[in-house]
Amino acid sequence: MDEKPVNLLELSDPQKTKFLESARAYLQQRLEEERYYRSISLSSLEKDNPALKFNLAAKGQQEMSNLKNTIERLKNLKAEEKKLLLEIEELKKTADARATALESEIAALREEVKSLKILMGQEQPSEKPA
Repeated sequence: MDEKPVNLLELSDPQKTKFLESARAYLQQRLEEERYYRSISLSSLEKDNPALKFNLAAKGQQEMSNLKNTIERLKNLKAEEKKLLLEIEELKKTADARATALESEIAALREEVKSLKILMGQEQPSEKPA
């Protein structure tokens, strides 16, 4: 995957949508992986495969170090996921606010066009005085 910094404010709406969908899919995948790894326990591995034995005397220190590193990575990923989900929510709010502002601006422009046409005599007002 090609990684390069992206300024989300410079993306078009379809690009933002695609980016957010990709980010959501990535985070969902990471969450599923974390849930899977949390579901695995040493006792369940030993029950499923009695031949599986760990030589804790020789490999114990390295195994524990690897396990601690993995747990730390998972904690960091969970924190990053939380941060990204908050950022996605903020981006959604920003996009909604921009869409609402644009709708208002377009409505004002339509009214201005209508008024100008009436002033120029190109269009009759829809309501005539009685």
